[in-house]
Amino acid sequence: MSHTTLENLFRFPKVPEFAQKNFTEHFLHADKVMLVLIVMQWVIATFITSISYGTYLYGFVGGGLITLVLLLAYRTFKGTQVMRALVGVGMMLFSLIYIQQHLGRIEMHFHVFIALAILSLYKDIVPIFVAAITTILHHGVFNFLQLSEVSLFGMPVMVFNYGCGMDIVILHGIFVVAEALVIGYIVKLQIEYGVELNRSENQVLGLNEELSFTSLHDSLTGLPNRHNLYTQLRLMVANANRYDRKFAVLFLDLDHFKNINDTLGHNVGDALLKAVARKLKSIIRENDIVARIGGDEFIIILNDFTDTGAIEPVISKILDMFHKEWNIQNHFLRLSTSIGVAIYPDDSKEINELMKYADIAMYKAKTEGRDQFSFFTATLNAKVHEEVDIANDMHRAFNANEFELYYQPKIHIESGKIIGAEALIRWNHYEKGLIPPDHFIHIAENTGFILKLGKWVIEETVRAIKRLSESGYEDIHISCNVSTRQFQNINLYADIENAVHDSGIDAKLLAIEITESVMLEYLEVTLEVLKKIKNLGVHICMDDFGTGYSSLSYLRHFPIDSLKIDKSFVDDITHNSTNEHILLNTIIAMGQTLNLKVVAEGVEEMYQMEYLRDRGCEFYQGYYFSKPIPEKFFFDLLLKNCASSGTDRDLI
Repeated sequence: MSHTTLENLFRFPKVPEFAQKNFTEHFLHADKVMLVLIVMQWVIATFITSISYGTYLYGFVGGGLITLVLLLAYRTFKGTQVMRALVGVGMMLFSLIYIQQHLGRIEMHFHVFIALAILSLYKDIVPIFVAAITTILHHGVFNFLQLSEVSLFGMPVMVFNYGCGMDIVILHGIFVVAEALVIGYIVKLQIEYGVELNRSENQVLGLNEELSFTSLHDSLTGLPNRHNLYTQLRLMVANANRYDRKFAVLFLDLDHFKNINDTLGHNVGDALLKAVARKLKSIIRENDIVARIGGDEFIIILNDFTDTGAIEPVISKILDMFHKEWNIQNHFLRLSTSIGVAIYPDDSKEINELMKYADIAMYKAKTEGRDQFSFFTATLNAKVHEEVDIANDMHRAFNANEFELYYQPKIHIESGKIIGAEALIRWNHYEKGLIPPDHFIHIAENTGFILKLGKWVIEETVRAIKRLSESGYEDIHISCNVSTRQFQNINLYADIENAVHDSGIDAKLLAIEITESVMLEYLEVTLEVLKKIKNLGVHICMDDFGTGYSSLSYLRHFPIDSLKIDKSFVDDITHNSTNEHILLNTIIAMGQTLNLKVVAEGVEEMYQMEYLRDRGCEFYQGYYFSKPIPEKFFFDLLLKNCASSGTDRDLI
């Protein structure tokens, strides 16, 4: 056996700090067990034998003293190594001084071994070696007294020691040491096993705690998650009902957060969400709740109030918090948020409804310009239900072919000829009649139905161009509107390419109208798609120019063919207008400078048309010439206008 093996054999492991508590509890429990055993041993081994053998009253009295000492020591030293050492001494004294009076040497030795084994309950080497030393000292002392013929209590020492020679004492000592070493090794294994078991328990406990925390908290911000939030809300409902109180559910959504992820990266976006979470936690009260339920959406519960007006200052404080500059990974950001508010029990007593109502109110805040809050109302609820009904009905209407295109002519101002038209979608409901687009287009965009509807509009526009060409109107352009949501769809280019290819029309007769918002979002992707569409030969028109974030860079870098002046500028033209419409005049001049065709929409009066003509605007559309009309009436209008004769297809 190598030196290292021997060293490991006799090296006792130190109980680490994480296991101290468990071992201390074990020692306390073991102390109680050993004391019970001591008392039983005293009663059985000395009291009973003292009655049977009157000469052994000394054993009973001595055993009682040992028991009393241990009971008193327990009060002061319980759970300590001192107590364990005292118990070791006591166990051996019972074995060696009293029990041996009725056993032979072999039986006594086995009892000593059993006592040592019992002491292994402590998982500590100290009481075992103390007991072994006590045994050896006992034999040595009593043999010396015996050889010296010393008497105790008027009796020879042999009475207490079963006289034997020193050779037996030495042999007995060797046995005791060997037994103590074996039992000590067992104790070592017990300690190692106990430590490893405790380590495993701690790991499992830690893992359970981690899993429990993860299941109840958002992994990014550490805020309560949706499940945790709903659990706390149920408690709040019970509290509000008991004390006739209210609480408010605030639904927060960061404005334009997606732009931060797209431009600066998700790492900056995640860091921002963490910063927002910390800030929100710092400004709410202790009994309020802030949770993250996904993406850039947060929920704040303002708890325990009676007057709704009391929460408005808190909401204003939250809005102001976002207005301050945020330094996120050396990026200085400006933020805002939209907040929807629902009140328990005023708006609903059902948690899911409260959350839904707060969400609805938040979207109302967004539609009204963002960076504000909105309370849920019954009117808002009715509007939402109406929109849900419309969204569901649109799918039925599509399959029932209730959608159709109307066409509003585009007029060349100088010649008065129809050079094209804008295709505008209408919903001819089987019960409600004609439904204008402003009643359903925004719902279609919010629900994603616009992708299906928009594809149909493109295909139907191309089919209309085909029918016009077959009827002899080979130079009439038709444009259709393409929304921002469609540009987010990777299939837009394929939809246009397939429609043109399958119909066999000249792509130059098709135009798509886009708004400035299309160019603001997904700038690089949008530019790439527009260039591909332009390469097909499709005409590209910027609609509602001047109402958004107009930029010359868009006009220079994007493949734009024409501008449409928004109706709001045309409405400003009065009967006595001279040259004061600076913005309108500038847009017309800008288009001329960049060699872009300029179309004014919303022309309803002759003086408006004349003003535009005098400023160099080439084309217009509006009620002055014609409102949007079905295809059949558009064909009749073309026939009257003689648009097929002499109209240059490249006018627009």
